[in-house]
Amino acid sequence: MSGRVIRASLLRAAAAGAAFLLVAAAASAQAAAEGKWWKRPRIASELQLSGDQVDQLEKIFARVKPKLIDLRADLQKKQFAYDQAMSAEKSDRKEVEALIEAREQARSALQKELALMELDMKQVLRPDQREKLQRMRENAQMVMKERRRRIQAGAAGDDDLEKPTPKRR
Repeated sequence: MSGRVIRASLLRAAAAGAAFLLVAAAASAQAAAEGKWWKRPRIASELQLSGDQVDQLEKIFARVKPKLIDLRADLQKKQFAYDQAMSAEKSDRKEVEALIEAREQARSALQKELALMELDMKQVLRPDQREKLQRMRENAQMVMKERRRRIQAGAAGDDDLEKPTPKRR
């Protein structure tokens, strides 16, 4: 096998791995966004959720969850088809465009269902609870953004560790 073929194979494998990690990260983020926040004691306490509100939120989640499972599975299948087409030796542009369109439609359908679930859940909360929940989410986003920044800054600093230091004579 020539070096060129090996490099191409390694690049395809790396691209497929990176795409898998992106899909996994997106799925994880969506799971966190839709997670049962109303069941977390600190959040329930801060929002002063009533038992009736918790029951209503649980019913909304239970109603939507099967559809979310199907939509996630559809997105993963579409992502896999796209990854396969992109890692092929030769990729047909029109075929890949269709796969991209299908993947993005699947992603859009999932996002729409999550947004509608969130809208239904918002209707269960009082205005003051909605405002407090929004502030809590914004604070959590800021914390995550800061963590990412620190990780990236640390990763950038790690590059310096790999550089050999010149020897002095």
